Amino acid sequence: MKYLEIESLQKVTAFLSDRKVGARVLDGRVEAFSCKAAGDDKKLMKRLEQTMLEELATSPKPDVTAASPLGSLTDASTRTLLIRLISTLNASFPDYDFSTAKADDFVKEPDTRRVVFNINKALSDVTTESAGFTEQLWGAINEVIKLPECSVYSYIPDLDEDPLSTGTLWSFNYFFVNNTEKKIVFFTCLARSKNAARAATKRSEDDLSDDEGDMGVFDDDGTAAQQDDDADDDAFFDWDDDVDM
Repeated sequence: MKYLEIESLQKVTAFLSDRKVGARVLDGRVEAFSCKAAGDDKKLMKRLEQTMLEELATSPKPDVTAASPLGSLTDASTRTLLIRLISTLNASFPDYDFSTAKADDFVKEPDTRRVVFNINKALSDVTTESAGFTEQLWGAINEVIKLPECSVYSYIPDLDEDPLSTGTLWSFNYFFVNNTEKKIVFFTCLARSKNAARAATKRSEDDLSDDEGDMGVFDDDGTAAQQDDDADDDAFFDWDDDVDM
């Protein structure tokens, strides 16, 4: 999967990164990827395809093995979709390996508008603080992926096997897939309590060498540090794009 540098989505990501809202800290990203495979992606896709075919061939109940929330794995299009979703996770979270993820870890969402509603509800505290955020968010995404033409999928693995939800209050991982344009927009966000966020930040800092400096998310007393760019929030919302969802 090739990461696409889209300025409007980068602005959304910057706005949602380590966003302090009340007693919580949000960390969200919206990233666009091309489905065109190259280099290591091709090797991964070939390996995943071979693994799936072997599992189907050796299963005593191939019909049961093939059934999945994404469709039948006997269909090449379903296997391709699953491989693209896994590759997107690997590209977005390079510190983790999702190559063992199964089709049952994903769900096809029946209603794009319901997904939009659920995301807006999860981010309601942000929208309260920053008027116009919802319109600008979906305008940016729609410009890249054309929402009415998308199928939407979510990553919902078993909690015991999910490396992304540890220590979170809630999280979501949505894939907006436009097969015509061969693009995927991945929207991931999680919320942690300030204490949990501080602990996660401390662990990250401990992994850095001393000369890389402090990440600066929290003050020494444990309270949320004021970000220098908070005063520029209104400047973020200067786009004309809008989508009525």
